[in-house]
Amino acid sequence: MKTCIALFNDGWADWEAGPVLAVLREHFGWTIKIATPQGDDTESIGGIRARADMSFDEVDPAQANLILAIGSEQWFLREQENVYDLLRKAVAKNVPVGAICAATLAAARAGILDDRDHTSNSANFLKENAPKYKGDLHYKNVAAAVENRGVITACGDAPITFAAEVIRLVEPTKAELADQYISMMRAEHS
Repeated sequence: MKTCIALFNDGWADWEAGPVLAVLREHFGWTIKIATPQGDDTESIGGIRARADMSFDEVDPAQANLILAIGSEQWFLREQENVYDLLRKAVAKNVPVGAICAATLAAARAGILDDRDHTSNSANFLKENAPKYKGDLHYKNVAAAVENRGVITACGDAPITFAAEVIRLVEPTKAELADQYISMMRAEHS
């Protein structure tokens, strides 16, 4: 069984975590584990309580098939060197990493966006909040998620394409389900 470890800070964004975690668990049978800064339970922006399985310091990339950092205002408010180190280790071990919305700051601060195509809430968002960020030339100003060499990034408005890119990356033999998932969600706007 494959395992996804989702990194939740307090005030994690429900709409960013829901689509990707639900599809991994429901359609692909993945185990979902939640890591929080201290290993304490946490609450989303919408008041959903999530039970923590571990702290950020306890996450071992060797025990994960995917690590996802979910957006929260906390990514602005505090430096989390342990997370940056974790993301660098995961990329070095070829463990796929995803970051959405403000969590792209962690990826930028870790330096894993410096040499690969990526997106976020905006290029200025990364430059202003991650002073060591050097990925300007690789920034893609698009509304959908971007995957490059095992790292998936998305703005906060793109939870569905974020989920779809995760599917394409971690379940490549079932990639057609990613298109079906996007079509299903788009149907509401037809």
